[in-house]
Amino acid sequence: MEDAENMDMMNMEGDAAAMEEQPLMEAAEEPKRTKTLDELAEEEQGCLCCCCICHCSTKETRDLKCFGCFPVKCGVVSIGIFTIVLFLAIFAEVFYCLLNESYDWWYVLVAVILLVPYFIAVTFFITFFSNDTDSSRSRLFAGCQLIIISVALLAVWNTCYILWCYKHPEVLTGSPDQGYYKQSKKAFIVWSLYIATCICFLYAYFICVTRSYSQALKTPEDLERDRLAAEEEERKKKEGGLFGGVGIPGVGKKDDMGMGDMGMGMGDKPME
Repeated sequence: MEDAENMDMMNMEGDAAAMEEQPLMEAAEEPKRTKTLDELAEEEQGCLCCCCICHCSTKETRDLKCFGCFPVKCGVVSIGIFTIVLFLAIFAEVFYCLLNESYDWWYVLVAVILLVPYFIAVTFFITFFSNDTDSSRSRLFAGCQLIIISVALLAVWNTCYILWCYKHPEVLTGSPDQGYYKQSKKAFIVWSLYIATCICFLYAYFICVTRSYSQALKTPEDLERDRLAAEEEERKKKEGGLFGGVGIPGVGKKDDMGMGDMGMGMGDKPME
């Protein structure tokens, strides 16, 4: 009797083990499905670049493009590299005028001062390269504006100096060792203004790119903080009028009834 019960128990345990192994065998026999490039890019949080996966986009920035086909972060990084290279080229050209005897030394001094906003913009891009945060991304928008201001001021300074302060009838470019290249004042001014205009229009587009990239990666906390800051700034403007909240001695603020301290004459007494 006991032997029969033991046999029944062994049979039941064998059936249970077989039932547990059967789903595992079925799962193992299922063929593995190859993931598509889109699924792999979604899993890696990357974007397809030719035949590879470039980790320069996220889900928030996947639909944003630069120059129509490049990922937006790739465009922002390229803008930063272009900004640094262009600054070095302009700075070297300005300092090279010290070797040119036809230019006064104070021309270079004024030009370097006008390049200070451009240098600040370069530091913004270098900060973004070192640490990609909401703060560093927000500064890129202001950096592009500073570049437009600096390039426009430098073009105006070149025009004014060549027209009224340049002593020679023709503009001499180059150095005494390599020889000077002569150019008329009109041609020099036209090319200077044309190049500055192209750079300003280019960075006007870069403003849109950096702005969209910064806004796309903002968290709800960042958006709420920006909203509160904008409301606080608007409140200060309303309270201060044209002076932005700066108090003016002798001018009182209006009370709730719309009556101010200016309505009281010198001989009037306050009501008790």
